[in-house]
Amino acid sequence: MRVLFVTQYVDHILFFFLRELAARTSLTVVYEADSAWTRELERVAERTERVVPRSRFDKQFQAAIERLWSAGPFDVIQSFHGNAQLANLIHWNKRGVPIVGYRAYIGHLTFLENPSAYWSVRSPRLAAVVAVSTAARSYLESFRFLKPRNVEVVCHGINRQWMSSQCEEPFGLREKLGLPRGAFIVMYVASLRPYKHFELFVSAAQQLCERPIHFVHVGNAKGWDARAGKRQNLHFLGYQSRPFPIMAEADVLVTAAHNEAFGRGNLEAMALGKPLIGSNTGGLLDLIDDGVTGKLFKTQDAADFARQVLAYFENPALVEAHGRNALARVDQAFSSQTMMRQYLAIYESVVAP
Repeated sequence: MRVLFVTQYVDHILFFFLRELAARTSLTVVYEADSAWTRELERVAERTERVVPRSRFDKQFQAAIERLWSAGPFDVIQSFHGNAQLANLIHWNKRGVPIVGYRAYIGHLTFLENPSAYWSVRSPRLAAVVAVSTAARSYLESFRFLKPRNVEVVCHGINRQWMSSQCEEPFGLREKLGLPRGAFIVMYVASLRPYKHFELFVSAAQQLCERPIHFVHVGNAKGWDARAGKRQNLHFLGYQSRPFPIMAEADVLVTAAHNEAFGRGNLEAMALGKPLIGSNTGGLLDLIDDGVTGKLFKTQDAADFARQVLAYFENPALVEAHGRNALARVDQAFSSQTMMRQYLAIYESVVAP
């Protein structure tokens, strides 16, 4: 099978998935944002090319796709992120090549707010649409107008061995924060946009200030480091280019987002053997097996969020058990190989007719 994979960017999740896909197909990758991962991809894909669309009707972009087609026709085209890329592929496609779209957002999208994005997964010219979670599929199917056909759920997959290799050199988090060696650390890794609901994290730090529990944030604080005030148990590390060794030294990872379609950082936490506390909504319902790999709290309920943190603090054996279960669940359901097999099954199903 010959596959054209068009994406805005390539990160570690996409790279290892595409490496698996390249071993089983003739793979051409068109990307927009250059990175170390795209340079690595040149070693495994048959062809790679950087093409940046200037609009939804970019003749130069479509000419580049035509040139790639002429070098070897494709059986299926996957558009991964990027409304302009998908719109151009649809305009270019006069040969009826099956095109598979992708959606990794829930909420905040109506036809009037963003016609291009709305159309990008509802075009009748699409053979199928991949949703990153069950919540994303439910959102796509909730509209009466231009309801998408053939929506399949494929969650992200991860290379757990590579994740482990990134943590071979300890970060020394407790030492750098001046904390005792056995201090209990709850960590939130995110750029703090409003839907992340960081106020719940701050509230938990306040509610549990009498306990030796330390709350650590990694990422762009978006002003929260000033808004939250100075607290002995609340720490801001800012943006970190290598967050995995830091995450590996936390006891529990958390997310308070209320409409997360999936959240790759949540999967990364599980791949590092960490229990995950998250709200009982969105893509987290696909990730967290409540009471087995982590804990779900009532969405936007600060008191319930703090209770789940306290439950882990009071039961170290539970932290260890849920961490082991999280690793096992990643291997079972969220590996790069699983992601590749699911996508390949979709490609084969749309090519067969």
